[in-house]
Formats: sequence, C-alpha cells, structure tokens
Amino acid sequence: MFTLYRGAALAISLLALTGMPAHATSPQEQTIFSAPLPHQLHAGGPMVKVHRARLDGYLDFENGDAAALAELKERVQQCTRALAASGRALHPPTVWPDHMSSHRDDQYSAPNRNIRYTSGVSYVVNGNDCSLIAEIASSAMLSSSKGVCKIDLVRKTARGECDASGHADARPEPQVQDGMADVIRKMAANPAMAAAAAQLTAAVGTGAVRGGQRTVAGVRCTDWRQQIDPQGTIATLCYATGGSFVPFRAVNQEGLGGLLLANTTPHGLQLKAVDARLDTQVGNAVFAPYMAPGFTLERSGQP
Repeated sequence: MFTLYRGAALAISLLALTGMPAHATSPQEQTIFSAPLPHQLHAGGPMVKVHRARLDGYLDFENGDAAALAELKERVQQCTRALAASGRALHPPTVWPDHMSSHRDDQYSAPNRNIRYTSGVSYVVNGNDCSLIAEIASSAMLSSSKGVCKIDLVRKTARGECDASGHADARPEPQVQDGMADVIRKMAANPAMAAAAAQLTAAVGTGAVRGGQRTVAGVRCTDWRQQIDPQGTIATLCYATGGSFVPFRAVNQEGLGGLLLANTTPHGLQLKAVDARLDTQVGNAVFAPYMAPGFTLERSGQP
C-alpha cells in the first residue's frame, strides 16, 4: 500500500516562527505527488488493456486558493499571539504548503470497469502549539455493472461489491450510439454543421457544450462545458479522444467524451493529467487493491 498514507493526521512540528514563513511544498504534498503509480504498486495478475491517467491539482475554495492560504496564515498568527504569554513551547510553521487542499487522482478504465484512486491533504491549526495538522486521506472506488466497491486505503477496509478478481467478469456497459446527444455530437464534429449544432444545443439542451481540442500529458482531448450539480455549477472537462474503446462510465451522462484528462470547476477541483496512456497494459491487481495483505472486506449487507 501507499506508505505515505500511514496515519490520517500528521502534525508538522517545525522551528519557531521568525518573521514571515517561506513558501515551500509541504512534506505531505511531496509524498502524495511523488508516490508510485497504483499499477506499479499492484502489478500482479493477468494483463489488462486500459486507458489510464494520473491527475494532480487542488481544491479551489469560494474566494480562491490564495485567499484560503492567507486565512490559514492569519489563524496561525492569531494562535501565536493568543499563546505568547502562556509559557508553552510553540511550533508555528516555517514553510507553507503550495495549496490549502492538494489533490491527486489515478484513474484506470477498461471497457467493463474502472477504478479511481484519490488522495488529498488539507491543513488546520493545532490550538495547543500553533503547528499545522495535515489531514491526509486516501481512498479508491471500483465500479462496474456488478456494483461498487469503496476502498479506504488508510484504514485498509473495503465495502460493497468487492470480489477477488476486481470485477474482471463484469459485463461491458452499452454505449450511447444514438439519440439527441449523439446527433449533436456528430454535427458539432463537422465544421459545416457546427453552427447548426450550437443552435440545436441552445434549443433542446444536451447538458454539455463542445469546446476546442488540446493535448494534455501527450494525449488529445476535447473540452466540454457542462453542468455538474443541481446548483448550476458549470465545469470544463477535457475528455480524451482516440483509443480502441470507450472507457466504462468515463463519459458524461450524454454519452460524450472519454477518459478525463483535465477538470476546471469554479470553487471546486482544478485537476490536470501529468501522465496519461491509451491502450496500455497493467496487471489486474490494480483493480483489486483490497486483496493485499492486511485488508478487511466488509461484504454487502453488513452494517
């Protein structure tokens, strides 16, 4: 398992504050972003053709990531002022993290299943000594037509449909081949029909609007602007094009797109792939990390 996930809360006990702390990548961020890829850690079993991507980024808060970090610094300063006369040994940070809440995604998609590994770290002030407490979380979710297996990589537990094969025998999900969304997609791909596709989108709505293409981590993808929640939040998601198959549930609800390579969400996740491959081979064990020693399986129906 990831050695970086030992313990869900790690205190940063550094030298006393002398002036304004320097900006630097925190130890927790360094270990998260330098950890091996999951298929390197779980390399056993038969080889499986997948599309895969690793995305790095952060959570952007309502007033922005920089504002959130500024608020964290102010809370530390308030703590040191409040405890200055207490006689306690204070340990405010001498360096600050790059982001208030850093995030990493590792995605593996086959035609019949996918698994998404997520890890992140955020910070709070320790009111006892003004140090920072870094709260590290790590999980994975396997999904297919068989159901969902939710995996806690910190506590080493798995709950739901968690068979020994990692859903290797799951049925592929039928892909959307017709309907209004597919018609609009095909029209938008034809320059002569693009204007008509935009008008049709405005008239009937598809839940997504096609944008331009770009290359992320060496793989071409198409931007789609789409609503992602009932509050009307519009995200820009770049889905990979190409490859010999469409990934299982790696498309939005309208049947558009492929493997996610970038996510820009207002007041939400900002993610971009730093490594991506289409039609590559990985060991089947990457779909069943809960089969590693030390895991407890909580079967469906258990409280």
